[in-house]
Amino acid sequence: MTDTYAAAKEQLDDIVAQVRKKDVSLERSLDLLEEGVLLANRCTELIDQAAWDDMSADSEDAETDAKANHADEPAVDTDDAGNPAEETMDANTEEVAYPDEPAGTDTDTE
Repeated sequence: MTDTYAAAKEQLDDIVAQVRKKDVSLERSLDLLEEGVLLANRCTELIDQAAWDDMSADSEDAETDAKANHADEPAVDTDDAGNPAEETMDANTEEVAYPDEPAGTDTDTE
């Protein structure tokens, strides 16, 4: 069986040329038809495989890009115990309030 789409298509073109000749017997035409169907199926498999490989490569590229983009993001805020802090927005101040401290309190010391 052929390994490349180009080779399979070339063989299909040869089969078409042979079938179009007026001096080909009916039996030979049927054999060529069977061979042509197998080659057409192989072409479809090769195209599907190339499309699948393309999608897989695109998926891997997107995953790599996503990981690279997230590497620049700051780490998650944590409370004193190292647990992820739950953030809530105070409607009046635009400050982030953590569950254990009241909203609007300034924890920074100057």
